[in-house]
Amino acid sequence: MSDIVLGIDLGTTNSVVAVADGGQARVLADADGKRLIPSVVSFPESGPVVVGEIARERRLVDAEHTIYAIKRLIGRPFDSPEVERAKSRFAFPLVEGENRGVRVEVRGETYSLAEISAYVLRECRRVAEQMLGASVDKAVITVPANFNELQRSATKAAGKVAGLEVLRILNEPTAAAVAYGAGTSGSERIAVYDFGGGTFDITILDLDDDVFEVVATAGDTFLGGDDIDLLVAEAMSDAFHGRHGIDPRQDRQAFERLRAAGEWVKCSLSGDEKAECRVSELAVGSAGEPLDLEHSMTRAELEERILPLVNQSLRVCAEALRLGDVERESIDAVVLVGGSTRIPLVRRMVRNFFEKEPRTDIDPDMVVALGAAIQGYALSARTPRDTLSIVSGPSPEAAAELRKKKEEARAARPAQPAFAPDVADGPVGELPESRPPARPRPLTLPRLPVPVPHDGGAAQPYRPPAPPDAPRPLPEAPEPDPFEAASSIELDPEYEAHVKSIAPGAFREESTEELALDLDLDDLALEELAPPEPDAPSPPARPEGTTPFDDMLAGPPPPAPPPPAVAKLPPARPVGLPAAEAQRQPARPMELLAPEPPRPPPPEPVSVPPPPQPVVRMPERPPPLLMDVTPHSLGIETVGGYCERVIRRNAPIPIEQTRVFSTAQDDQDTVRVTVCQGDSRMFADNQPLGEIELTELRRARRGEVRIEVTFMLDANGILDVKAVDLATGRVQTIRVNLLGGFDEDEMAAMRARQEASLG
Repeated sequence: MSDIVLGIDLGTTNSVVAVADGGQARVLADADGKRLIPSVVSFPESGPVVVGEIARERRLVDAEHTIYAIKRLIGRPFDSPEVERAKSRFAFPLVEGENRGVRVEVRGETYSLAEISAYVLRECRRVAEQMLGASVDKAVITVPANFNELQRSATKAAGKVAGLEVLRILNEPTAAAVAYGAGTSGSERIAVYDFGGGTFDITILDLDDDVFEVVATAGDTFLGGDDIDLLVAEAMSDAFHGRHGIDPRQDRQAFERLRAAGEWVKCSLSGDEKAECRVSELAVGSAGEPLDLEHSMTRAELEERILPLVNQSLRVCAEALRLGDVERESIDAVVLVGGSTRIPLVRRMVRNFFEKEPRTDIDPDMVVALGAAIQGYALSARTPRDTLSIVSGPSPEAAAELRKKKEEARAARPAQPAFAPDVADGPVGELPESRPPARPRPLTLPRLPVPVPHDGGAAQPYRPPAPPDAPRPLPEAPEPDPFEAASSIELDPEYEAHVKSIAPGAFREESTEELALDLDLDDLALEELAPPEPDAPSPPARPEGTTPFDDMLAGPPPPAPPPPAVAKLPPARPVGLPAAEAQRQPARPMELLAPEPPRPPPPEPVSVPPPPQPVVRMPERPPPLLMDVTPHSLGIETVGGYCERVIRRNAPIPIEQTRVFSTAQDDQDTVRVTVCQGDSRMFADNQPLGEIELTELRRARRGEVRIEVTFMLDANGILDVKAVDLATGRVQTIRVNLLGGFDEDEMAAMRARQEASLG
């Protein structure tokens, strides 16, 4: 095997794999050019298990045998509240396994959640080996900063089942900081706001040249984009139930289709003011007729629904500041990580909370994997800087075969928008050419008048002509950056003034009041969204389901022939004005801008090299030293149901802490101690992790045998325990029975079954 170490972001919704060679870190794509690998595993009735995009398509037709979003449940006891919530959400059944772990039941067999995650990790490994032309068996895998001991151990076990040697389990926000901090110098304090598909984390770090020290971390492992998708699906279900008297939630497959459509609506509203979707044949009516769902949602409606979720994320941010004794004013920069940070409301509220414009220099979906790859390079044997400079990539035949399978899977799904809009990958920070420009909702940008279509088709983009006495042509309104906060968009003052001069009343000023945050960290509360001014004039009448930004950015209709560069229209009333008002306006011709000539069709992907990969340049000096903290207190149960904390929350890791205990009965030769995480003094209020069994103790009277127990938390956040009999100095035999844990034989059996099922 080679010395290459992969950086893998094992996400709830999508996973990403990257690699570093000392000169740069880059994200790797599959044979079809896709860098996001859906974290979905499907078990067809016949044939091999499928992973990734093909499995995601099967979720719409075979939800009971398609597993997704299990990262939220990995390492949790079966009787935990989170698992109870998940049982009502997922179409696939969850059952209790040995040692109180969670398993999924598929086609008569049960699989541990670590084994399902291993399928996704194996797919990441396959993509990397195909692109690098070399075998790879080492990786750095990222996890949410708030993952506990059970979850970290289960993730490491998943790596072993996938055939990977996991060199380190790295916190996702810390990995993002590594990607941003690579090559920088000087001191800086940053906050990493990580809002992904299933979990939320906030981490505060001090960057000082080549040392990255975590000051505080906090999170919620059941807060993410999946919850937003669910809220949208609930709204669709309510609308369908009100219209047809049938509740799609009673049909797990039907509701799964709505959850997929909900993800599409959520992603669309990050760029558009309104999203409309149609889900065909969602149910069957009383007469046997198919019933479709047609649903629309505005961005304002979505923001109203998700406001409590974003509020919760900011409460966690306040908790992290309190734990680290950090003032908001001391934060130098805020970094956004995770796909859910593309939502404009999230960006506005983060900006208001920290009073700083958040950074999105690196794609929020890619930055964690890039940081993990940089850390992987630091842990590997040093490779020459040009070792990985050439990516071999798949053969044209392999790329064509993969594309065919994806098209077949997509063709088999029912007619509806599903998941995120299909976006072609491109370089970091650039909008792919094949993706329609996103249309952010500005808070201060007035609405523009829109010309009447000259041929009955779609409205044409235009700019009013300059007044006769103007010394120069007026500049066009700047094109908005779809990935920047909406309130940063401004309109050219001269352009705005001229439009107002030819169409008085066509502008409607929107409310510029932002969401305000009460800065009292002990009683965090957010104000509701400010409604529009009650006396604000109504916007101009326009076709239902469209917005002015649709007309400004839609471009010419494909079938219409290109108009001449300048076309004079007959005198007409300005759009949006009553007829009586129009009679008082001087007739002015409108100048239509000639549309851009259509782009030539792109060449067949099989005949071109893979797309350019997102990269982060690495410095000449070694990667930084990471100093992380533990997200939870660790303790053990004592007499009376109390909890004795051994390692406190936010303690720097690696760390060792020791406590001395004694036997409670005469002639006691075995002691079982239950380990838990949490900060409550009562053991029952904390999360049990497992048992430590101390055996072969010398027999003596109660209290005479004194045992020194040492907790050792390594850099991965994984716990080891040892005990020493202080009377004899002999190290005792200890077995740590983690809830839902696995031994080497179990992992070997899972690995063998997985390899056989993939064909």
